[in-house]
Amino acid sequence: MLNNVLSDATAFRESFLSEASPTNADRDYGAVFRVLLFYLWRGCSLSRTSGITGKVNPNAALISLSAYEAILGILQNIRIGYQADATILARSLMERIAIVGYLGENRALIQRYWDGKWTPYKEALAWAKNKSLPNWMILYGALSGVVHSRLAGAAGHVNNQTKIGNVFREVEHQDSSNNVGIPEELLGFVVYSLMALDPLALALIQDNITQPFPTDPSFVAFVGINDAKEYRDFLQNLIKRYEKTPTNAP
Repeated sequence: MLNNVLSDATAFRESFLSEASPTNADRDYGAVFRVLLFYLWRGCSLSRTSGITGKVNPNAALISLSAYEAILGILQNIRIGYQADATILARSLMERIAIVGYLGENRALIQRYWDGKWTPYKEALAWAKNKSLPNWMILYGALSGVVHSRLAGAAGHVNNQTKIGNVFREVEHQDSSNNVGIPEELLGFVVYSLMALDPLALALIQDNITQPFPTDPSFVAFVGINDAKEYRDFLQNLIKRYEKTPTNAP
């Protein structure tokens, strides 16, 4: 099984999904999970190979690998309904992605970071503010408010018991035909994060050939036409939702 997981995206997916019994999230968003798992398998595989073959500094390869692996924990928590835990990990993931990007442009610092002689968070977040996806720091600030709240804790926020919870829930008087809930928004965040991570990680491992997510359509061969359409519909619904409520969008 180990070799299959390393070399075969389907085995990787089935191994991941078998770690918990089928859930409502699997039923409702199975296509989204399958698309994301393909790209996470690809990212892990490319990172691992680049380090083993000596194409790049092995520590750079492991930093890239760990960022992709961090997304797996978020997906699993979404699957089993641990929304607060997924949100806390999401905030940490944003920091990790910022570090990947910053180290990709400052390779001389990789060894110092790996040896624990330098803490890059301040510099990496400053870098991300100007170099990452639009609204990166707005979303990071919202997630920080959830993680560090002293009022009700993360679970209270995520379940819409406070104003911060509105970041993850529908605003009042929203068109009910366009509603999405916490699992949808968290999966949307994973898509957003992977869009940020993939090109940065590929640059860190010096892969100039692979097309980054979401410009690479190779996932269609992995999940099939029907799942690909369902995944695109999922994204389109999120886009429409945030177009209608721009003040609430991350």
